Amino acid sequence: MSKLLAPEVIEVAELLGLTLGTGLVSSVGIYLEDLGLAAVTGGNLKMGAWFLGMGLIALYVGVYLLGYETLRPRLFGDASPDGDAA
Repeated sequence: MSKLLAPEVIEVAELLGLTLGTGLVSSVGIYLEDLGLAAVTGGNLKMGAWFLGMGLIALYVGVYLLGYETLRPRLFGDASPDGDAA
């Protein structure tokens, strides 16, 4: 019986980890964007630009690469990110 449940348990653990990772990286991206905007409005343009750039990269990785390209197809069983199964 345990041999039959092992793939499902592993799949659920992978999806849970991927979901948590997507949320964490996206949250870090939002936090960095907030720091960047605060730095720019405070007059520190170099630090603000760095924070904004790193936040943009974190949001790209979290929302698009992890969330849209990886998590969504695994959750909904799509063969491709566009939803085209063929």
